Amino acid sequence: MMELKEKGASKWVLDLRGNPGGLLPGGVDTASLFLEEDKPVVFVVNKNGVVDAQKTLTKGIDLDAPLVVLVDGNTASAAEVMTAALQENQRAVVAGEQTFGKGIVQTIRQLENGNGGVAVTIARYETPEH
Repeated sequence: MMELKEKGASKWVLDLRGNPGGLLPGGVDTASLFLEEDKPVVFVVNKNGVVDAQKTLTKGIDLDAPLVVLVDGNTASAAEVMTAALQENQRAVVAGEQTFGKGIVQTIRQLENGNGGVAVTIARYETPEH
């Protein structure tokens, strides 16, 4: 991003269409590039109601340039977390279709015989304005 800014980039479009999202820390870190320090990014709530509030730790590298996030029905997981954080912190305009919307945290438990695993839901995501 810094190199593009040095070359004159003054507006951003993040195309997350078809992005399955990946791991939560990637979505939190990417959202943090565009947000002030100590802004809410996501709340992770487990079955006991215990909340892990994740906020930005530092000031982002671009807080003012116009930002548009493109999404579709295949935008999921950490990509949705990032999109919600940018939208609900009034940092980005979101355009496109409704995202996948599952909103859960899963882990894979290996089967004893080593032939695959089972996805187990361990928590749910909530957006900054939850």
